[in-house]
Amino acid sequence: MGVIPMEKRSWLTWSLVVLLVMGLAVAAAAQASNIQYVTLEEAEQIAMENSVKLRLAKLALEEAQFQYRQAEAAMIMRPSPVTLMQAQAGLDVAEQQYLTALDELALEVRTDYFNALRMENLLAIAQEGLESARRHEEVAQKKLAAGTATRLDVIKASRNVLNSEAGVSQARHGLELAQMKFRQTLGLDLDAPVLPGEVALDVEPLDVDLKRDTEYALANRDEIKQLLLAIEVAEKNVEISDNDYTPVLTLEQARLNLAKLKLQMEQAKEGLALQIKQSHAAWKEAEERIPVLQKGVEEAVEMLRLSELSYEADMITSNDLQDAQIGVLSAKNDLVNAIYDYNLAKARYFHAVARPVAGQPEGQ
Repeated sequence: MGVIPMEKRSWLTWSLVVLLVMGLAVAAAAQASNIQYVTLEEAEQIAMENSVKLRLAKLALEEAQFQYRQAEAAMIMRPSPVTLMQAQAGLDVAEQQYLTALDELALEVRTDYFNALRMENLLAIAQEGLESARRHEEVAQKKLAAGTATRLDVIKASRNVLNSEAGVSQARHGLELAQMKFRQTLGLDLDAPVLPGEVALDVEPLDVDLKRDTEYALANRDEIKQLLLAIEVAEKNVEISDNDYTPVLTLEQARLNLAKLKLQMEQAKEGLALQIKQSHAAWKEAEERIPVLQKGVEEAVEMLRLSELSYEADMITSNDLQDAQIGVLSAKNDLVNAIYDYNLAKARYFHAVARPVAGQPEGQ
């Protein structure tokens, strides 16, 4: 990786500081409770062991294997190349569907893992805002006692505290729901003492070859492989039906089936290409937002610092101070969301281009 530009480095530095603080908080909490904090890889493994959807896909694969063996046995008494090809195609499709189910589960685990951590960050920001509001309420009360503020200023400061408390409560409820969704995806009880632990967010931009990835996806996505197998069987059926001993209507039906499958293939490729472009655009959009939002946080924090000094010096009103407080919370929330959006968009892009999400190293 080449030299990272200054604005990228500032983004990385701020992000890693936030994640380090979170990591220390998680470690301290782990020592004080019996909660099990799992890494992303451990979470994927738990989900794979408990997923009903994955077990159903596995049973479907075993059933397809059995049907193929049956078709092989039937070939001894009643040879039928099409029947055997259909059984083989069914087996291949079942294998692809199992792999797809595996990757979709990994994507869901990653999504819920990141969302739970996102809500932890947002709760921490809301609590920081509450502490700030309480400090400003104390300042307003002192200014009222000194005769430099009005009772209205104190009322506004108190209302700001109540709003901040409501924001903390809302963030806490959001965190609880995100954690329950995470446990549900892992196949655990909603109240199980299992939470995301190790923070493994990628915050460094990554270049990809969109054209190459699209070409790979058009050859390897599950729905494309399924259609290719179906077309292969349909072509064989047309070939076998094109003789003097097969009714003309049977041949025509075989040709219609083949034509329909080819149109479905064309439609599937067009839709897939659009999906890949959209997921790539979402990823790059999130990447480009982060440095801008990081600067926004720096600006909002400095504005709040100046506003606090100005308020204590009776140079601005309590409304101006409250605006500065809200600005900091909004800027930090936007940046946290952007960092997680970036990571989720990246994971969705990998899924769209048929690159495995499960076990995908961070930053690869």
